[in-house]
Amino acid sequence: MQPQIVATWSRPEGRYELIFYPCPAPLPGDPLSPRELEVARLVASGLPNKLVAHRLNISNWTVCTHLRRTFSKLGVTTRAAMVDRLHQTGALR
Repeated sequence: MQPQIVATWSRPEGRYELIFYPCPAPLPGDPLSPRELEVARLVASGLPNKLVAHRLNISNWTVCTHLRRTFSKLGVTTRAAMVDRLHQTGALR
């Protein structure tokens, strides 16, 4: 995928560019791990990351890592989009 230049601006000391690298499409055979699905279900129930971490006895950083990987696998960028995609696929039933 080709990067897209989103914004450019000039400063006296040089030119700066903000470059956006689009996320590759998720692989269709790349399922969520059991732990990623468990974290996603708790997030779908409305819990914030800290409570998910407390309930699963893992660190907040680990919750963030699971969510980041889940977002990547599902091709989404928000928690709401993740929940919607999991509902569409039937993973939250």
